[in-house]
Amino acid sequence: MLIKEKRRLIILIMSILFLLSGCSKDTTLYITEENGMYTASFLAMDTVMSFSIIGINAKAKIQKAYDYIMAFDDTYSAHSQNSEVVKVNAEASNGILISDNLAQQINTALKVSIMTNGAFDITVFPLVNLWGFYDGNYTVPDSDSIEKAIKSIGYEKIKLKDNMLYLEKDTQIDLGAIAKGYAGEKTAQLLMNLGIKSGMLSLGGNMQIFGLNAYGSKWNIAIQDPNDNNAYVGIIHNTDCSIITSGSYQRYFEKDSKKYHHIIDPHTGYPAESGLISVTVIADNGAYADALSTGLFVTGLDKAIEIWKEYQDFEAVFISDNNIIYITQGLADKFTSSSESYSFEYIYR
Repeated sequence: MLIKEKRRLIILIMSILFLLSGCSKDTTLYITEENGMYTASFLAMDTVMSFSIIGINAKAKIQKAYDYIMAFDDTYSAHSQNSEVVKVNAEASNGILISDNLAQQINTALKVSIMTNGAFDITVFPLVNLWGFYDGNYTVPDSDSIEKAIKSIGYEKIKLKDNMLYLEKDTQIDLGAIAKGYAGEKTAQLLMNLGIKSGMLSLGGNMQIFGLNAYGSKWNIAIQDPNDNNAYVGIIHNTDCSIITSGSYQRYFEKDSKKYHHIIDPHTGYPAESGLISVTVIADNGAYADALSTGLFVTGLDKAIEIWKEYQDFEAVFISDNNIIYITQGLADKFTSSSESYSFEYIYR
């Protein structure tokens, strides 16, 4: 692909995201077409989404994908009145039979919790709520409140056998750090089942890609510069995978000249201070990549590299707070740097 064509596609994608980021809670579906590629843009799951697909009857199939995402959001949000998650949090201390979709997300979450020694944990709900990242009423909690919330947190408090779920008393789950990855993968599968052979689904920082782009090449996914919302540090050239980023720059508030971001360390109760400001994970499974990007952000670089070497089923890009970008070996021929503000190092097994 010509460089100008790559940049054109990337700029188109980023322009859509920046445009929508200025919207309010408008969930209207907007569809545009360029060079045979149809792009749908809307807000769902508390984030900006953009679906770009190539295929026959694309508009009707995008509508089905949109309907699926909206229904998914209503079913698995920790805030929706009709949510299965809300019901689980209210009743699971006595045991509750859950859906296959929820069981799959929880099983993946538990796997990543074990991999990261609890750095990823879907029971962190009380802490994130305490800091105000759910309702927007941001506050720095006192240490006593944090210690009290931590007592109800721990993935060991979740027991799941087949589809029967038990939560210990006062323990609650939230799928915010895994659901978008799972939804992206499921939506891509829906579109493929409808006959779509090529698509790029952006769910906030979560990308699900399959097939080839409008130029007949692999998709080019830009990794945002954590220090500049209008720039990117590099491009991943890939397809048929999930590419998911977690970063301290995505959601935060400031108090007394100090920034507090939304990725909470379940062990301390405070926003993670791991030396990383962005983690991008590339994997076959969307929920797995989503959970890992958060978990590895919390563990920090050294532990993240250990996990990468041990499991060998994902690749990653780590951006440190001293402006070094670390790229795992499997991306050596799939990553192009595009920033002079960072130094780049490759990690080998």
